[in-house]
Amino acid sequence: MRQIFSTWPLLAVALGAAVSLNAGAAQPRTLATADFNTCAKPVWPKEALRNEQTGTVTLSFLIDADGSVADTKIVRSSGFPLLDDAAAVGLRQCRFKPGIVDGKPVSAWMQMQYVWTLEGGPRLHVDQAGVNRYREAALAGDAEALYQLAKAYSNGAANQATTLQQFRETLDKNLADAQFELAHRLANGSNAPKDQTEATAWYRKAAEAGKVEGQLELGYRYEHGKGITQNYAEAMAWFLKAAAQGNHVAENHIGLLHAYGRGVAIDFAEAAVWYRKAAEGGDAWGEANLGMFHLYGRGVPQDLPQALQWLERAAAKRNPAAERDLALMYLNGNGVPRDDAEGLRYLRLAAEDKNVYSQIRLGLVLSHGLLGVAADPAEGVKWQRAAAKSGNAIAENNLGYAYETGSGVAQDYAAARDWYIRAAGRGNGNAQAALGGLYEHGLGVDKDPVRAAAQYQMAAAQNNADGLYRLAALHEAGLGVPRSASAAAAMYQRAATLDYEAAMRRLATAYEKGELDLKPDTALARAWQAKAEQKAAAPQFEFR
Repeated sequence: MRQIFSTWPLLAVALGAAVSLNAGAAQPRTLATADFNTCAKPVWPKEALRNEQTGTVTLSFLIDADGSVADTKIVRSSGFPLLDDAAAVGLRQCRFKPGIVDGKPVSAWMQMQYVWTLEGGPRLHVDQAGVNRYREAALAGDAEALYQLAKAYSNGAANQATTLQQFRETLDKNLADAQFELAHRLANGSNAPKDQTEATAWYRKAAEAGKVEGQLELGYRYEHGKGITQNYAEAMAWFLKAAAQGNHVAENHIGLLHAYGRGVAIDFAEAAVWYRKAAEGGDAWGEANLGMFHLYGRGVPQDLPQALQWLERAAAKRNPAAERDLALMYLNGNGVPRDDAEGLRYLRLAAEDKNVYSQIRLGLVLSHGLLGVAADPAEGVKWQRAAAKSGNAIAENNLGYAYETGSGVAQDYAAARDWYIRAAGRGNGNAQAALGGLYEHGLGVDKDPVRAAAQYQMAAAQNNADGLYRLAALHEAGLGVPRSASAAAAMYQRAATLDYEAAMRRLATAYEKGELDLKPDTALARAWQAKAEQKAAAPQFEFR
């Protein structure tokens, strides 16, 4: 299968020409231009490629006065976050000639599209006339019309004859099974065009006919708004129908709705009842959730032996949440003797099974050589990348830090900036503070204390200790913000109460010397110094 990446409507890109991007300017100016020969080809995310995700993403991006891409926004999604993020990353690698106004370069917002398409192999050529002819009759329960509809949808498929024979055999046995099969094809784009709305219509037909798998899938689609408007009450209704037929997966989903208050009031006790039903029926997620409830005393009394029992059952089935919780039990000695080796084993299993927070934790363990493991920053970065694929802001921030410090990767301030921008855009306070640091010191960006202060202020608004400390330092020096000793002192105080060691040391010095408009106070100076020493001696990482 050939992977095709293109931009549209930038038709000259294939010829390597410079392409004008219209900023919609109201005054005469020289428009920004791009030479796409300077751009690296965007990397198709492996998971998106494996799932054959395609689409067009429209991006708005800010060309800075130096020609770099300072910011990006998704105007219209491709429908797949992985493709959207990959397009944004690819765009940030480009260099532009900024627009000129009155002889000076200026920053301006532009728009462009990235088109992700797959080519190669036989392609469907849906017989739309056949679809129009047979769909209504098929929805009304006409078995032969349903077969003809499946045939019309699969027109042009390489294995059409074989799959139609299989469909006929299913149809001859049970109409609801065939309706479910057609829904599955539409949902996955297999021998039918991928169409979640149409898939939902056929899952509904199967569900209404009493097929338990159809009821479960329809409930899931109402819960997550997949191919239909999200409706928790409808989700609950269909899960209850499936549960009434003994479906243990549905029982777990009912527990989730009660635990998270989706369509009902949060009720941990009721959630525990349904988790127990699912767990006793052998559902791995029911076992994991019941174990977690016993671990933390939610909806049931805290019972660590019971937690261990249920979590071990789920972990034996490679449930990532159970593996995560067992890792934390062993690493913290909670309900079991502390055993770093066993905790690390479960942490690896959870990370391999795509538990995002376990991937982040494992990445930190490897990057910093924790738990008796030899430090391997490159391997640590690999796990942060795995977590970042899901759009996790913590992992994105950690990757920014890796590029900023050159830990596990070649030091690259521009790459650090890109990862921090992603994480900061998701509201991560650490990334906002770190991005401010790049602007303050001119690393990968032009030195700009005003923009640095703006990033610190966003972090401080979230009570981020690093952002508060950095903003306090700017107020103390009068960089990017008005000089104010009192404002600096107040922010150092806030950061120190959040256990920020550097803020504690600054306050200790300020009280010792009477700085920051603070009266000299030897007792307070010693107290803050002691707290700073205590913080320095504490473990750098805690597994919670």
